[in-house]
Amino acid sequence: MANMNYCPKCATPLESRLEGGRDRMACPADHCNFVHFGDFSIGCAGVVTRVNNGVIEALLVQRGHNPFAGTWQIPGGYAENDELLTIAVEREVEEESGIIATVNDVVAFRHSLAGTTGGPSTNVYIIFRLDYQSGEPTVDQDEIADAGFFTLAQMESMEGVQGLSKWGIQQALRTKSGSGLSVGEQAGRQGWQIFGLTNVTR
Repeated sequence: MANMNYCPKCATPLESRLEGGRDRMACPADHCNFVHFGDFSIGCAGVVTRVNNGVIEALLVQRGHNPFAGTWQIPGGYAENDELLTIAVEREVEEESGIIATVNDVVAFRHSLAGTTGGPSTNVYIIFRLDYQSGEPTVDQDEIADAGFFTLAQMESMEGVQGLSKWGIQQALRTKSGSGLSVGEQAGRQGWQIFGLTNVTR
């Protein structure tokens, strides 16, 4: 990963200074307050299940591109910096599989430091439980090579099902719908979403 040498706000050369308890690259210009805290990304993925002949199946997509081409995973991707997470995960599920589904709750998340998962930035990857609404799996046969609904038993005999995806599906199947972090009230702020536990008793 390339070092940041110039301020992205005003193009002034950055300098190292103590900021927030450690040395960070920061802009020395009087009119600018930019501090480089590092490179971060937010990923989101959706566990979408439906019942077929009395058996629960979960949606998987097969990656068409590297890294990890040919492997199977729950659909997902990166959230844009101006996109709410619930919108991002619903969009990614539809883009990758053609399935329309709506966010129910958050069942898990993973935090990984830069370089540990093949990505260039430190990443938070949030796994949502989504409610299936409509559609049958369809793919572009480019970024996504294939898609389908599979039982956990079928996944055991499939090659290349990613462990994190299988774990996320298991988390969703062994917990009650709505028992994870659910979208709360917006606190009156545009562009905010807050998540909390709502299915709790005292």
